[in-house]
Amino acid sequence: MSKTIITLKNVSKTYMLGEIQIHALQNINFSISKNELISIMGPSGSGKSTLLDIMGLLTRPTSGSVIIEGKNIETMSDDEIATIRRKKVGFVFQVFNLIGRMTALENVMLPMWFNGVPKAERRERAKTLLEEVGLGERIKHKPSQLSGGQRQRVAIARALANNPDIILADEPTGNLDSRSGKEIMDLLKTLHKKENKTIILVTHDAKIEKIAKTRYKLIDGKLSRRR
Repeated sequence: MSKTIITLKNVSKTYMLGEIQIHALQNINFSISKNELISIMGPSGSGKSTLLDIMGLLTRPTSGSVIIEGKNIETMSDDEIATIRRKKVGFVFQVFNLIGRMTALENVMLPMWFNGVPKAERRERAKTLLEEVGLGERIKHKPSQLSGGQRQRVAIARALANNPDIILADEPTGNLDSRSGKEIMDLLKTLHKKENKTIILVTHDAKIEKIAKTRYKLIDGKLSRRR
């Protein structure tokens, strides 16, 4: 039986907009097994990014429990949560979030700096990761010198920098043309199969959703399994 890596129990998230309550997530219950590839599909405003932020330990739920490998984050300090996030989770965003003044190599090295990895080791691992995503000849290029697909490859290499168990991908092809988008999805599938990464893919694109065997839909903050 596969080991459960993330469990959400009765998770809700409410924001206040002035005096108005916005119920971004409502009573979410589900579990993700280690090495699983799942997709969560829903329209804009459905709560997808909020759900990803909670699973990635970027924000706490208003109510309910988030359990990472058997550990309930409710009992943890912010510092303890940040440590787990750095070691366990890698993020891939629609807008890449690369630092413009840094080269591809330096962008990939950055998460390892936060984790206290020695400089020589950071540089060597970053170079290896960029080679693995097909950018071995672009390590000295800055984001402005790269195409959208290449920038997303840098972002994926950066997400892998600390060898996390979990990759959270928020609309990873949203800013790419169809060819680049397919290449990025092929890369994520390869990471899932060859490196046994748990990948949670958030999308509004039905074509992208279909790469996952386990699929969910999120509508108005309510999650259900797709058949």
